[in-house]
Amino acid sequence: KWAQTRTGQLTPPEDIGEGRWISGLASLAEVQLLRGRVDAILTGIGTVQADDPRLSVRAPGDASNPPMRVVFDSYLHMSPDARMFEPVESSAAAAGHEAAGPVVIFTRPGPKPVRTRKLMAKGAEIVALPPDDDGQLSLWAAAEWLWQRGVRRSLLEAGPTLIQSFMEHHLVDQIRVYSGDVSGGRGTSLGALLSDGRPKARLHRESGSDAVLEYFR
Repeated sequence: KWAQTRTGQLTPPEDIGEGRWISGLASLAEVQLLRGRVDAILTGIGTVQADDPRLSVRAPGDASNPPMRVVFDSYLHMSPDARMFEPVESSAAAAGHEAAGPVVIFTRPGPKPVRTRKLMAKGAEIVALPPDDDGQLSLWAAAEWLWQRGVRRSLLEAGPTLIQSFMEHHLVDQIRVYSGDVSGGRGTSLGALLSDGRPKARLHRESGSDAVLEYFR
């Protein structure tokens, strides 16, 4: 799942949505529903450093069984002060309004020992994965590890680099793209990926002021 501007950028202009938000409120609510239906949410360290997301499930999503939160971080740059490690307020948790799953960090073998201890003290599970032929973390090894942990459906919420890598490794079977009512933007466009092969099924719809494209690869 990703949100983009009309020109296909995943980051809006700096003066729009605090430089972070492209989607409207209706689409943001849909994302919470999505999060409540998956076993894991996957993201990259670039997204964590840029947006500092919590990746929690909030209303109207089902917060009764929050998904595992997985960060791809080859060189263990994850900060122990990231918002992902902030505890959910007890009042919100008790009311079922917000919940967050465990944090798993995929990194290369031989991670930094001091950083590893700090992250583990925050509750993170550090998993060393072998590099792929291109020197990046093996996405297939990550998929195998997640499968062994019972993950059957995951939601990839990441930047263009990790999204493109998952697509190229044929690890994506369903796509949802929110195009916001925003012109311009910053960063790489993923427009070319949308023409990657013939979709099995395609749906165009609206979500508030956003246009939504959904399809199965």
